[in-house]
Amino acid sequence: MKAKVITAIVLAAVCAAGITVFALMKNAPVSDPVAEIRLNGEVIRRAPLSEDAEFTIDCGTGSNTITISGGAVRVSAADCPDKVCVHTGAVSHGKIPIICLPHRLEILIVSADDLPDTAAY
Repeated sequence: MKAKVITAIVLAAVCAAGITVFALMKNAPVSDPVAEIRLNGEVIRRAPLSEDAEFTIDCGTGSNTITISGGAVRVSAADCPDKVCVHTGAVSHGKIPIICLPHRLEILIVSADDLPDTAAY
């Protein structure tokens, strides 16, 4: 019985630490934020969050409409079956990306000062 209590306490502590790390990553500030849009892992567009815009990305198997407004980016429409990317909502900072797995599309918030890592391509 004592071992079960200790195991439960350790498990609760690990879960709490994971939630804390997730919250810190999600709210991490980025200077001069830019939406970096990747298709199949390749950067296809970098759009500053300071300029409102709307554009559609043709992913080959479908399309995603991306809207930048009020300093945040979101996928406003997609023809993928689950629409997780649409339900993610607007992102303005942090390290949590917007991802559309069926279309292999990823949107990250990065600093405009960051140069793409050419070794990654």
